[in-house]
Amino acid sequence: MAEQQEIVICGVDGVLALIEHRLRHLYNEEGVKHWDRFLEACGDDMPNIPLIDRLNQARAEGVPVILLTGRSAAVREQTLEWLRRWQIGYDGLWMRPANDFKPAVEFKAAVIAQHFADVNIRRVYESDTQLDFAHWCTDNNIPCTLVGHNQGNSETRELFELKIIRHACDHTVLYPFYGDDDFTWPDRMQLLTEGSCRVCQVEEQRNEQRRKSEQARYQAQQRGLPPLEGSDKQCAWAESVRLNAFGAADKVLKWMDQVAAQAEEEDPDHWHTMQQSVRKSIEYLENQIDAKWWIDHRHGMMNNLDGGRALLSSIAQELGYF
Repeated sequence: MAEQQEIVICGVDGVLALIEHRLRHLYNEEGVKHWDRFLEACGDDMPNIPLIDRLNQARAEGVPVILLTGRSAAVREQTLEWLRRWQIGYDGLWMRPANDFKPAVEFKAAVIAQHFADVNIRRVYESDTQLDFAHWCTDNNIPCTLVGHNQGNSETRELFELKIIRHACDHTVLYPFYGDDDFTWPDRMQLLTEGSCRVCQVEEQRNEQRRKSEQARYQAQQRGLPPLEGSDKQCAWAESVRLNAFGAADKVLKWMDQVAAQAEEEDPDHWHTMQQSVRKSIEYLENQIDAKWWIDHRHGMMNNLDGGRALLSSIAQELGYF
């Protein structure tokens, strides 16, 4: 029987290419993600030279290196130029088609299943932000090494080492260390070692979200609210949003009880109109069973008195209750 071919697969963004300098286009004071600007700036990425050296060694041993990235093919020419400029060798480049917005894990898993099912994947190198794909690799018995965010001053172009960090959770992650920093490298390594890796951090966050969602679902049942409709992920998210909204509504009702006597005396007609609008607005919320509706309106749902007033008032005005 012929020996099965062996390959190495490597991601690009946050793996071969260090992208911290362009994250400002996604995370900024505007709160707007400028994906076009983020993509267009890819030509200025720093290369992860120590990892490139690892891949070159694999190729020297006769193991093909396949680049598999969720980066849009809309910047394919910029990507090819960047690879040429930094003399990065590879034996195949797969990029997500332009205007394809499906999750990166779906694209990457499909490429592997359709084109590399009959080869032995020695290792996948992937960014620790692509955890869904990392889990997919684990589920399919494919060794996956995560690459963490770079440690250093992004203003310098001198890349020094790729550090192997074993986190407190006992998971190992590669981190590129380069340039000057506010910390010495041993201090930075110690900080990383004392904390959990991103995989475990995200899992802890998901567990906490699931706990809060279950609590919110139970409280919704206690209130007699109907079950939400949507995907499991949407419903889990929306349950917490809905709980915030009704918590705020409860505070409005409590406040109304406190001021009822005075308000009735000062302007009974206005007070009765307000009572009616609040009641109808709450009924409107009770009838919202689409999880996506709650998610789309989450920014206006703060669990406090002012948030409750603003929420119920906006609904009453929108629906013409007063």
